Amino acid sequence: MSDYTNSKSGPGALYPENAVDAEHSSLEPLIGYEEIKRRHLFGLPLVSAMKDPTSGRPIEMTPEMVRDIIEGAVATVEQDCHIELFPVQHAVKLPFDRTLYESFGFVKLPHRPVASIEALAVTPSNNINIYSVPLDWVETSYLPRGQLNLIPLTVAFGSGSLGTIPATSTGGAFFLSILGQRAWVPAFWKVTYTTGFAGGLFPRMINELIGTVAAQEILSMLAATYARNSSFSLSIDGLGQSVSTPGPNTFTVRSEALEMKRKRLTGQVRAKFGTKLFSGTL
Repeated sequence: MSDYTNSKSGPGALYPENAVDAEHSSLEPLIGYEEIKRRHLFGLPLVSAMKDPTSGRPIEMTPEMVRDIIEGAVATVEQDCHIELFPVQHAVKLPFDRTLYESFGFVKLPHRPVASIEALAVTPSNNINIYSVPLDWVETSYLPRGQLNLIPLTVAFGSGSLGTIPATSTGGAFFLSILGQRAWVPAFWKVTYTTGFAGGLFPRMINELIGTVAAQEILSMLAATYARNSSFSLSIDGLGQSVSTPGPNTFTVRSEALEMKRKRLTGQVRAKFGTKLFSGTL
């Protein structure tokens, strides 16, 4: 069970970034069956061209089926955009880099968007915290972007010495003394933090992307049922009639529009919330 007793978040909301008040909410619940039909599939019946062999009636795509497709779309968006939508708590080990450390303890977290930080400690390979950094020292103004800064700690160690900050044990003080001797130490910091949007509320652009991905999957499934209905002919006593239908191409125009929308929204979401490439110094 995650522990949020000492959790520290940014100065404002996760989205809009660091907002403290708004007349109109930019967040909404996860898109559902009715929103998918209204926003992405208007005028398209969610009914298969094939009939149920038992009842003889066309097979309808039920709300339960659409909800399952939406769950899959959530996973796809997370993978494509390198973000986590529902809250996930991480514990990661990050190296000590003197150049970044002297830049006010700059730390870049690998998962986004970051909602809060629970702990920052010096943790060697035995996974026992030998020095816990007070969260009061952790600057969280850029937390949604995955950036942390350690302002008082940098000031105290700026001269390269241990200073007067006490460690939790003698071993901790010795381990911290490495800061004045090494330029880089692997897996030095252990950061516990939480990503994702709390309360099941998401920015509209993310909901639009999830709905677009889900709508594409729905149209793909429906189009497959129209594959054998592109054309047919009927001839009786020398009289004939031929009928051609779009078949699976019935949904082509809408599918192409959704693909263009998906590419645009994916770029916007990745730019706003996704993990960006970051290179440290050795």
